[in-house]
Amino acid sequence: MDVQSNVEEKQPIQNNTQTVQNNVQSNQVEIPYDIIPLPSEGVLYPGKKPTIEVEYLTAMDENILTSPNLLQSGKFLDVLMERKIRKGQLNHKDLLTGDRNSIIIWVRATGYGEKYPVTVQTPEGEEFETEVDLTTLKQKPIGAKPDENGLFDFTFPMSKKKVKFRLLTVRDEEELSKREEAQQKRKAEFSDSLTHKLGTHIMSIDGRTDKEWIHNYVRVMPARDSLALRKYINDIEPGVDLNITVEGPGGDPIESFLVLGPDFLWPEFGI
Repeated sequence: MDVQSNVEEKQPIQNNTQTVQNNVQSNQVEIPYDIIPLPSEGVLYPGKKPTIEVEYLTAMDENILTSPNLLQSGKFLDVLMERKIRKGQLNHKDLLTGDRNSIIIWVRATGYGEKYPVTVQTPEGEEFETEVDLTTLKQKPIGAKPDENGLFDFTFPMSKKKVKFRLLTVRDEEELSKREEAQQKRKAEFSDSLTHKLGTHIMSIDGRTDKEWIHNYVRVMPARDSLALRKYINDIEPGVDLNITVEGPGGDPIESFLVLGPDFLWPEFGI
């Protein structure tokens, strides 16, 4: 049975939320925040709340840039998300990667402006500078309805086995990255990141839930089944479409991709 995603038309990232103004109580100044929508609509989180409260960037947040150790460790984004997502909300590591990307883009656009400078390469290999309007990036809504356990159904096209899988969180992606780095340090002959990630997604195959067995099965499953499931996951995964189209030096449109690295938040600092 063919499984098709229910992906809706991508909608522009909007700031259709209310803003809370500075409120001075005694000696404490409340940091203004906004309520922003999540691409996942919150359907996979406890309480299924479709929005999250995020504070605006402040001058204090820029102290992160003065900490070389924090930047070199790669933990600056964790620290920033912990500071900006208001207490009582979801832990940023429990967010889907696409939801966190949406928050990062909002923080950047409201903190340093909607225009983001990028370097793009022409088909001939020449680089040129241009800008991307962050408000024109499209949100990709979740493309399928999960079951009561937050899992999705899929049937392998070749083996016809029935699968239940989950979408990965920021925490999951970090663990996968650490595992990949460890393999690189060991100078492994080849990386098994692709199959291990797919095995992390899958929670059961024809009702069998033993994770060791699932990982072993994924290693030897038909390539056609592997590709089909990975494509379906990509189709239904919510987030922000980071594919961009800019005008080239000759006026022709050029396709590129927006990278959310350290310099995305503070490009003027040349991190």
